[in-house]
Amino acid sequence: MAETLDFTILRGCDYRVRMRLVAPPDITELGTLSGWHVAFEVRRTRGGDTVLSIEGTLADIPRASELGVFDFILSAAQTASLTERVTYVYAIRRSDTGYIDVFTKGQLNVESF
Repeated sequence: MAETLDFTILRGCDYRVRMRLVAPPDITELGTLSGWHVAFEVRRTRGGDTVLSIEGTLADIPRASELGVFDFILSAAQTASLTERVTYVYAIRRSDTGYIDVFTKGQLNVESF
């Protein structure tokens, strides 16, 4: 089951969203993490169209591939494209053939400074 986490960002700012799997993955069963397709997806409503999708990469930290640590880099231009004072929904999901899964989800609040 997906973990739920709500958070707030400021429009026009850069962010690094880091996700770590709750338990280290069994790569004999799930394959190497470097081949995973993991994305941070933002939608205006649950089940609605995706308004922002960021591909994840293994984090640049020791043992990231053993622990399952991924980074999603949101640029200032990407966050500026979101509407302020709007609550979006997001999910971080894996979408490889045979492994469609949501790791975390929640509400993404957008504000201006």
